Amino acid sequence: MWQNYTNALMTAFGLAGLGFGIGKLVIVLGERAIERRHGSEGVRDIIARRAKLETKLEARRGDRIRELKDLDGAAEDVLRRRKVMERQIEEARQSGERLVRLVGEEVQGSPCYVAMVVNKYVGTGAVQQSQHSLVDPSWAQPQMIEVWARSMAEARTEIERRYPPAFGYAVTRMQEFLSADTPVAKAS
Repeated sequence: MWQNYTNALMTAFGLAGLGFGIGKLVIVLGERAIERRHGSEGVRDIIARRAKLETKLEARRGDRIRELKDLDGAAEDVLRRRKVMERQIEEARQSGERLVRLVGEEVQGSPCYVAMVVNKYVGTGAVQQSQHSLVDPSWAQPQMIEVWARSMAEARTEIERRYPPAFGYAVTRMQEFLSADTPVAKAS
């Protein structure tokens, strides 16, 4: 009986040794095949470079995650401020005060021009049924804009720079502010 156990144990050790030898042979032949393909020094260099690259990529990934968190916080802050501003605009509309948009800075000696601007894409055709995704529905009606500029042509240029005709904005009327003798310029 002890002899059977001893024979089984010897067979197990022999098979384990044989398996280890075959595994070691496969590893050595694989290493040699890789070394033939890339050169004996090239493999070690490639492994070292790839290890450094992996470390750098992990650091970069961490940086990108932090940047995304910062940008996400900034986007939430912008959305929160937008909601506050929209609420303020709505409160101003409901209070009966007229909303006036300003373009440019008040400079002494420069006249102030008042223009009425409308967006032709808001409230027309099929878009009238649903709200325009980028433009406030109030732009369906003419909006008052005050512009400080040296001349009426410069004022129109400033308005068109801020409210581009390519996006549907059109100046319907423009005149110099508080100037009774200045004729009203109708937009064509």
